[in-house]
Amino acid sequence: MNNGLIDLEDTMYRLYLMFYPNDKAIRIGFDALPSHTLSLISQYPEATAHVIACSTYRLHRRVFSSPFTVERHTPRSLIRLRPARTITYSFDSQQDLALAVRHVITQPTDNQILQELACMTFKIINQPSLKLDIDSLQESTESLAIAVHKLTRATTC
Repeated sequence: MNNGLIDLEDTMYRLYLMFYPNDKAIRIGFDALPSHTLSLISQYPEATAHVIACSTYRLHRRVFSSPFTVERHTPRSLIRLRPARTITYSFDSQQDLALAVRHVITQPTDNQILQELACMTFKIINQPSLKLDIDSLQESTESLAIAVHKLTRATTC
């Protein structure tokens, strides 16, 4: 996996240099970036899962063996007569999250979640160069973890 991880990071950085010369996005051909990143994550599913799981735990300051839990609160709705509820999505460890991400990449699933995974991998690897906000990356990893949880686990915890 180490060679795959190095190859994935190198290729993602080369894509950054190709599509962001002089730290600005190019105008012509920029729509080709998602197809390049999609082919990369399908070529290196284990490395992609490792990068996403490690960065998710790092961004949320969790230890790799501790569970990763995201709670989403839905307020009550008087119009629909629905009470307030809290849904908890959790993964047992960093390895559990990585296995779920790898399962989503290798199994034929929704194309939108694959594009989100590809975009998130590109953002995570090139975060220092793109100068992305840490808070927005945290929110993105949470929503990605929820999407992966919904695809890989039939019921919510």
